[in-house]
Amino acid sequence: MSAGAELRPGLEERADKGPRGALSGTAALALAGAAGAGAAALAVLFAAQPGAPQAAVYAAAAAAGGAAGMVAVIAALRLARAGRAVRQAEARAAALEAMADGRRLAAVVADAEGGLRYAVGLDALAGASAAGASPRAPGEKLNAADRVAAAVDPSDETLPASIAAMATRALQGERAVRDFTLAEPEAAAQRGAPRCLQATAAPFAGGVLITLEDVSERKAEIDRAIERLALLSRALDRAPFGILVVDEQGRVQEANSAFRRFLGGRSAAGRRLLDLIAPADRDLMQAALDRAVESGQPASPVDVRLAPAADGSGAGGAAAGEERTIALYANQAALPHDGGRGFVLHAVDATERKRLEAQFAQSQKMQAVGQLAGGIAHDFNNMLTAIIGFCDLMLQRHPVGEPSFADAMQIKQNANRAAGLVRQLLAFSRQQALTPRVIDMSEVLAELSNLLRRLLGERVELSVVHARDLWPVKADPGQIEQVVINLAVNARDAMPDGGRLTIQTGNFTAEQSYAMGDEVMAPGDYVAITVSDTGMGMSREVLQHVFEPFFTTKEVGMGTGLGLAMVYGSLRQLGGFVHAHSDGPGKGASFTLYLPRSDGQPVAAQDADAGEGAPADTTGGGQILLVEDEDAVRLFAARALRAKGYDVTEARTGEAALEILAERPPIDLLVTDMVMPKVDGATLIREARKAMPDLPVICISGYTQESVAQEVEALPKVAFLPKPFSLKQLATKVKASIESAPRGED
Repeated sequence: MSAGAELRPGLEERADKGPRGALSGTAALALAGAAGAGAAALAVLFAAQPGAPQAAVYAAAAAAGGAAGMVAVIAALRLARAGRAVRQAEARAAALEAMADGRRLAAVVADAEGGLRYAVGLDALAGASAAGASPRAPGEKLNAADRVAAAVDPSDETLPASIAAMATRALQGERAVRDFTLAEPEAAAQRGAPRCLQATAAPFAGGVLITLEDVSERKAEIDRAIERLALLSRALDRAPFGILVVDEQGRVQEANSAFRRFLGGRSAAGRRLLDLIAPADRDLMQAALDRAVESGQPASPVDVRLAPAADGSGAGGAAAGEERTIALYANQAALPHDGGRGFVLHAVDATERKRLEAQFAQSQKMQAVGQLAGGIAHDFNNMLTAIIGFCDLMLQRHPVGEPSFADAMQIKQNANRAAGLVRQLLAFSRQQALTPRVIDMSEVLAELSNLLRRLLGERVELSVVHARDLWPVKADPGQIEQVVINLAVNARDAMPDGGRLTIQTGNFTAEQSYAMGDEVMAPGDYVAITVSDTGMGMSREVLQHVFEPFFTTKEVGMGTGLGLAMVYGSLRQLGGFVHAHSDGPGKGASFTLYLPRSDGQPVAAQDADAGEGAPADTTGGGQILLVEDEDAVRLFAARALRAKGYDVTEARTGEAALEILAERPPIDLLVTDMVMPKVDGATLIREARKAMPDLPVICISGYTQESVAQEVEALPKVAFLPKPFSLKQLATKVKASIESAPRGED
């Protein structure tokens, strides 16, 4: 039977009827009347009163006179004492029964006036608190509330009143419960946490039953559970992922700190979940919740975008116009406090993942377009080489002044313009044939500044700021010039009313990796070239597509959309990077080029060209093996070289050239295409060099695959002639290569 529980109905019934064998006042009066003594009957009634002194009773009986009166009084006294003993025994039984549960330390039975009927276990508590009952005068009735308070904590002066108040409530039919801390000696208190007592007051037999139960262990368990709950609550609130509790109506009941950060610090409680999602993704979110309800299982994660704030700022503190994407995992769950069925959702920030996916898709698209552009450029260069070459042959037969001369020049000029467009395609696809050397960017920009001023016109002011002690870089000067020219022309078009174009150089050391669009710039030393203007600027959307091929913001017919794509491809081919920045429309734009630092010393242009030996007279003699798989190019080159006095042997494929070399003919020069089916140029050069180690070689190519270019670059005495080339360029390169070969050797 637990603390404060009601006693058995049988006990209450017995208490109402009085103890068996006890003499009531009426029975005593009848007995005295039978003895024929009215005065004795009055004495019996007096004797029946609790606490009546025996001497006074006897005196009353003697005054009444008669032996019969005396006998009646004695009988009444004995019966009264027996009744009180029975009542005390029953109170003791009730108290002991209330303490049957081992957690109870003490039980007290009090009458309606608060007097103590019986107590069990209080002495042990009094020993624990080093105090007993308060001293009282002889014959004074002991108060139950004082007795309990003295046993629990004698130092607390308010405790008796609290216990008395509990007893009063119990007499009114209520059940009163209150916790107290047991005052223990210092030595006992040092052994552990203070003991906690729970006092329960309940009505009993016209009085009150007060039980004291040790709830220290239970309270400690509750405290530990509260601490664990608080720890779990803190852990969930500080989790790196968002947590949401949503009711059946779709309103957010709870949201942790991570999800509030997703919203830029805005509160989510009380708002509809779908209102937090971007309108375009709300149907997707609702479908995920419906699947969770239908299956009863966690729904597959769904990527949704958060709605921006009312002020237009992005979610999660992002800049305006920038979206935050989260992956939501929906689980159906029962909510507490009769909240019905709702949802617990976990949210993971997927913004970076979506950005990387978009970058990867863009990179794949750029790679595919680059491969397509490279293949197209290769075929175009072959055709342009034939067109330009045959124009040169025609111009040799039709000098200035003849009607056909002007027509041939128009054909050649337009072919050269087409060749420039093809070079942009090759630069974008990173397959442009290059002749890199260590250069000083300050010198390159200084030589280029005069040309830039003519291109920009009088309304655009050009300012070139050179850094001191600028590091050298290894690059193709012509390619770098084309990159800067493209950026300058774009800047000019962005300033129709004039403005300022600034080109600034500087050394930059990257101590960590930096994201450069779809690429990652590794730590290291770089030379930075920044081209900035004061023009119309760019929006965030334009910046995301600015390096895509054929993307342009110019009017139809005003641009091809390949200028910045060529810049991007050229920088990546050189191992560098380009970064575009604009603060928005009307605030100008800047492009920063990063080229890796070179450990070599700059080589002047005249020194680089000295080895090629460009003779004024392009005629010569010698045996040449010409290998080209494009018939038109091979036909033009063979005719041009024969016209200059050379003996030319033609081969359409690499296999045919190997068969010719196997016969060991006297060959002074090998002119071969780099990219051919089966046997490519690099393989052909290695096979030819086995028999003729000093054989000079000229590689002609419409584009250069990186793997082939690296193999050929390692071979000595190999000159490059990129397509398309003119008759003069071919003849000059051939004569310079033959004259550079050792004399007297095959």
